[in-house]
Amino acid sequence: MTSAGPVLLLGLACAGAALGRMLRLPMWPITGAILGAATAPLLGLGLDGGAPPGWWSAAGQLLVGSGVGSMVGQNFFASVRRVSVPGAGVVLPIVAVGGGAGVILAVTGLLAPTPALLGSVPGGVGEMVAATAGLGGDSGLVAGMHLIRLVVVLSALPWMLRRARRLYGREG
Repeated sequence: MTSAGPVLLLGLACAGAALGRMLRLPMWPITGAILGAATAPLLGLGLDGGAPPGWWSAAGQLLVGSGVGSMVGQNFFASVRRVSVPGAGVVLPIVAVGGGAGVILAVTGLLAPTPALLGSVPGGVGEMVAATAGLGGDSGLVAGMHLIRLVVVLSALPWMLRRARRLYGREG
């Protein structure tokens, strides 16, 4: 990637995020940025699928970690302890179903094993894409699979929350 590549990617990501906000995409900062940055190779802008500088991933994770960490209050550990068992009861079946789907995609030959598994299990987009790249898999494919997952889940959440509130008559 040339020295102008990261600047171009950042500009396209910002434009995509702005458009995502206007279109009210779910989780518009990340979905819009991914779609915006993905337009570079589609438009033939000479990035040749090159990755941005390695420090970008670390910087992004530091920013996200700082943001999440700043929201931790005094009752955080008590809350974590209270939801650990129910949370594990929800997450483990989701991981099992995702892993099973990945195995099916790999065994049937629809996808190579690395992107099939890492694209099917839940996890952060950045972490799964980085793991795929580290294992020599198709990180663009995994990013696309997780982007689809994010858009579907986040699009369905408002409806599911409204339904749950009607059923249980609770807010929050």
